Amino acid sequence: MSGRYAAPGKAQIVIRDARKIASGSTLECDVCVVGAGAAGIALTLELKQAGVDVILLEAGGVNGSGKSLSLYRGECVDRERHLPLDSARYRQLGGTTRLWGGRCIPFDGIDFEQRSYIPHSGWPFGRSELDPYYAAASSYCECGEYSYRVAEALADPSADMIPGFIDSDLVTDTIERWSPPTNFGKRYRQILEEAETVQVLLNAACTEIELDEKGESVTRLAVNTFARSQFHIRPRRTVLAGGGLEVVRLLLASNKILKTGIGNHSDWLGRGYMCHFGGVAARVRFSADRNVIFGYELDRQETYCRRRLWISEQAQRREELLNIYMLLDRPLLGDPEHGSGLLSLAFLAKKLFNSSLQQKTPGGKYGLYWRHFKNILTGSPEILMVLPKWSRARFLQGRRIPSLLMGSKENSYYIYYHAEQSPNRDSRVTLSEERDCFGVPRLKVDYRVSDKDIDSVYRAHQLLDRELRRQECGELTFVADDPRSLIRDHKATLGHHIGTTRMAGDAGQGVVDQDCKVHGIANLYIASSSIFPTSSQANPTLTIVAMAIRLAKHLDTTKGGVK
Repeated sequence: MSGRYAAPGKAQIVIRDARKIASGSTLECDVCVVGAGAAGIALTLELKQAGVDVILLEAGGVNGSGKSLSLYRGECVDRERHLPLDSARYRQLGGTTRLWGGRCIPFDGIDFEQRSYIPHSGWPFGRSELDPYYAAASSYCECGEYSYRVAEALADPSADMIPGFIDSDLVTDTIERWSPPTNFGKRYRQILEEAETVQVLLNAACTEIELDEKGESVTRLAVNTFARSQFHIRPRRTVLAGGGLEVVRLLLASNKILKTGIGNHSDWLGRGYMCHFGGVAARVRFSADRNVIFGYELDRQETYCRRRLWISEQAQRREELLNIYMLLDRPLLGDPEHGSGLLSLAFLAKKLFNSSLQQKTPGGKYGLYWRHFKNILTGSPEILMVLPKWSRARFLQGRRIPSLLMGSKENSYYIYYHAEQSPNRDSRVTLSEERDCFGVPRLKVDYRVSDKDIDSVYRAHQLLDRELRRQECGELTFVADDPRSLIRDHKATLGHHIGTTRMAGDAGQGVVDQDCKVHGIANLYIASSSIFPTSSQANPTLTIVAMAIRLAKHLDTTKGGVK
């Protein structure tokens, strides 16, 4: 059976279950967007405003992944450093925004530069190209205004993060912003339902990209469902928005015409795989007279913000450091030496709901639990005073407080770092021998952290210590005798899958061009963190959405140019 797709009118159901589409059908549209996460939904809504005819494919349902989550399973070479592939990702309308914490930070100007000390660095354009799209992305993510300096953003910016400290190599006047966090599927579902030029197909797993005989253009997409049906979509243009792992999987597996995979002309497809990595390697004790600003603050629109420690671009270039930010952190949750009943209660609650949370300590786990329980008994006044107010802010408000933070009576804080990785061709994603239920090869991830990455984090901590001591504000102490080894043991940040289809102006150096179009393929585009040539210090969601909005503008202005 074959049929043609017409742009949905007011009477047509815009969000449909693909399992009800007749097997063998062929649907047609101008743009097919594969993946309904933050990028796919933002892109679709921007195209909707321009009147472009769109089909948006989502492999999961409205409120759950169902069987589709099993398609994520794959192999990790280093299982200690990288999470299982079916963790920290989600298939449903809204994608992994169902799980994200909401942290929003733009990339810095230096992230777009070609840095001589970082091989394969540099974007085809500068930070100013993204500024207008960052502003629009901030609206989609509901993280407040596009302003990330204390003086511009906060309702009361007069107090310094570290009293008396003068910014130089170490900068204290930047902030991170927090989305409520916005579940894109829940937040934008009604707008999608009312769109006259958009159709959303749920439970629709795209399993193959079919090319013309010359391998220069997408002819159609194969879509499978768990109802054992298959149909096709014939789009004029296709955008892959399925995330940094699934995008490369689909490109590698679609190899009937181009045997090494679509977009692998440069042998960069799947290579340069980056996450961020982070953790605690040190603590800082501030001078007794320096009462630092530690917790969350509200901007003028009552969006939660938090001040950070950041190495200036000038210092990064001089010291040849990768980008990094640091936060003043609470005592380690699992260490009962903190003596806080509230933190011990939070630890035991997390342990109850997360059996993978491990804590190595003398006396075994029961001795550990007993020490936390004693903290709870002795700290009951603190719990009764703080917990009800914090619980209201965390669970009963539309915009929730991001986490539990507590100031230090000793003016001593752990330092949590979040670091950029350098692009590394040997850190890569390939296909495994195992196949999923649709016959598509699963992924094999060989994620690597280089000595350069480790050394940069270590030296950034040294710079922090040097600046605090120079201005007599405090001092840093590493929490291990061998801090480099400790840093090396830290894991990849949840869900930050970057660089597997890198952007490059030169087709020999990447997979997509500056317009996010796959080199050599006339009508195939990618909207994902997979296209980022470098990873920055920043969580990727805000930049993912900004790039999707930028791509939508390009597709709108060129919609008559592809046949």
